[in-house]
Parts: sequence; C-alpha cells; structure tokens
Amino acid sequence: MRSHICILLLLFSAPAVAVQNVAALPEAPPIRVAVKSQEEVVIASQARGLVTSLSVQDGSRFRRGEVLMALDCSVLQAQTSRAQAMARRQKLIQESNERLSRMDSKSSLEVSLSKAEAEAAAAEALALERMLPQCRIVAPFDGRVGNLMVRVNQFVSEGQPVMELLNDSQLVLEFIVPSAWISWFVPGFAFTVTIDETGGSHQANLSYLGGKVDPVSQSIKAYAALSGPEVGLMPGMSGTVRLKIPTAQTAPSPPR
Repeated sequence: MRSHICILLLLFSAPAVAVQNVAALPEAPPIRVAVKSQEEVVIASQARGLVTSLSVQDGSRFRRGEVLMALDCSVLQAQTSRAQAMARRQKLIQESNERLSRMDSKSSLEVSLSKAEAEAAAAEALALERMLPQCRIVAPFDGRVGNLMVRVNQFVSEGQPVMELLNDSQLVLEFIVPSAWISWFVPGFAFTVTIDETGGSHQANLSYLGGKVDPVSQSIKAYAALSGPEVGLMPGMSGTVRLKIPTAQTAPSPPR
C-alpha cells in the first residue's frame, strides 16, 4: 500500500517540477528590433522626361501591374515612328535589289549592303520600341508607397530615384544577437516582441540567421516573423525582443 502511494506522489509531482524549471529559465537582456517589409525597393526612372501623371502618393496602396507614374514621351514616340518608317524603307530597297540581282541588274555587293542597311534600320527601330515602356513605372508587386520623391510636372533624368515601394504583405523583424547564441538560437525559436509605437506585445519565431558573424562585435543578424496578426504594425516601427535562455546556456550581453 505504501509503495502505491509513493508512485502516485511521484506522478503528480513530476509536472510541477517541469513547470518550475520552465519558469526558472533566465531571461536575456532586452534586444532592440526593427520592423521591416518583406521587400523594399527604390524605383528609378529608366527614361528622361516630364512627369505627366502619378496614380499614388505617400502611403498609397497599389496592386501589381498598376501604372504608378507616366512620363511625357511624345518625342520618343515620334523618333520611334520615324525609325519604323526608315526600317520599312530599307526593307523595300533590299527586296528591290534582290529582284534586280536575279536579272543581273544589281551586283551581289549592292544586295549585301542593302540587306545590312535594312537590318541596321530594323535594329534601331526595335531599340526605340523597347524604350517606350520605360516611360511608365508599373508596380512589381502588391504593396504601398514608402516614399514618393517626385511630383507631376517635374522633369526627371534617366536613373533618378522617383519612389520607394514596400511589399508589406508580411512584415519581418530584424535585430542583432550575440554570435555565442548560434548553437541554440535556431529557426523556430519562439520569443516575445514589444513594439514601442503601439505598446503591444506579439509572439514571433526566428526565421533565419544572417550569413556571417561580425568578428569585431561578435554578433550576427537575426530575422524573424510574427506568429500572429500584424494589425496596426508598419515598416519602420521598432521595439524590444524578450526571450528565455535555455538552462544550459549563459546570456551574453546583446551587441550595442
């Protein structure tokens, strides 16, 4: 009878010990974290010209394939039309010379030269045709405008940055941890992040670590994803990561 009582006591006491061990895990010092979008790209104009239309403003949402900005490319369109006409002209000359050559009225050299001129004219027309789509900026993904750098009626140069686009369909947490944590801070590790701007706390999981360790600070970049709703969160917000250190480890001070 006494042995049965001892076994029951051991069974009921085991979960309590496990809970006590989890609660006793040491907490790492707070680590600063930045909220970023999944993709952040700065779009530059591929052509020079006057901005004739903008369908977005700072903070506007857009859909993939939407035309965000258009330039006045009337001169380029005229040059393209002229080049296409010249290509047709050279093609007609080439065909005429080939017919005359069959009647021994044109030499093979003249036929070859007219063919080369037709090919050059066609290539020039094609190059201008390929430039026409560059008069418009089309959204590469669904997202929002992070920063609009131009206005309607403003002249832009080729290569000039015109807007920053954010793909915020899934937010990413970026922060830096000591490289000594690599052995246990692995993808899937769960922790809590508190956002400064909202005051709210969110559960998150480590997605992956950076590709290299900084030998000076002995730290490495970490990237994580929120495991719950992202309502109210925006790229650029910041906060604090709080996590528990496994019992077998010590918690180095987080990099500054």
